[in-house]
Amino acid sequence: MRCIICLDEKNGMMFNKRRLSQDIVIVKDVLEYESPIMMNSYSYKIFAQEDINKQILVQEGLPILNEDYFQWIEDVDLKDYEIKISELIVYYWNRMYPSDLKCHIDFSDDKWEVISEIELNGNSHEKITKRVYKRKEM
Repeated sequence: MRCIICLDEKNGMMFNKRRLSQDIVIVKDVLEYESPIMMNSYSYKIFAQEDINKQILVQEGLPILNEDYFQWIEDVDLKDYEIKISELIVYYWNRMYPSDLKCHIDFSDDKWEVISEIELNGNSHEKITKRVYKRKEM
């Protein structure tokens, strides 16, 4: 699986069943990916506002085993799926928010390798860090 998530500084994902934040810069960056994107209807709401010239599949019950699509995940801790994830793109908000759903994947262990990192100047966030992780071969 190849997944995309947004995290705050404490790996928070959601608070009170709502996304912690959103930024148009991230949406536009994701729409530049060559691969099609899969997301649920809740997530699609932030993409539907844009002129979309790419394949987006809206499907509930994500994540699923699929390498053909990047999966935009906002409302599921991916820890239970970690062994099945080959690539993970994380947009870090570089802020702390209250959160009741966190991502419990430990990116500092020896399972993950950072293959790229860039800073984005966001619309709602001055600095957003985009980090691409690949699973190391064991």
